[in-house]
Amino acid sequence: MVGDFERLAQEFVNPEAMLQFRVCGGQDARGRPQLRCSVKGSVEMQCQRCLQPVRVAVDSDRLLYLAASEAEADRLETALADEDIEVIVADLDLDLAGVVEDEVLLSLPIVPVHANCSMAPGADA
Repeated sequence: MVGDFERLAQEFVNPEAMLQFRVCGGQDARGRPQLRCSVKGSVEMQCQRCLQPVRVAVDSDRLLYLAASEAEADRLETALADEDIEVIVADLDLDLAGVVEDEVLLSLPIVPVHANCSMAPGADA
């Protein structure tokens, strides 16, 4: 449940919503550690126009490279030069729940609104 994640619980109307996630570890062809983090589902956020619940789809599939330090992360980002790949600093105690939570937060709209909100500018109120 999203309510089990402290930061996610603050974003959603229904903290009992469920999201499916999958995290797979591996290495690229050069032996660099990486994670594939996928999260899918839907949640309800508060529409910023009418303040009513609005359903928001969560569909994130990201490749994350792991670096041991900020300096290594900078070097890796430069070497990879791909906007779709993220490099994170991680040690042996990587917080996978935190990684999943970050991916969900990054996939959310900054300003959630209904597509056809009755409070949209120019709509009859």
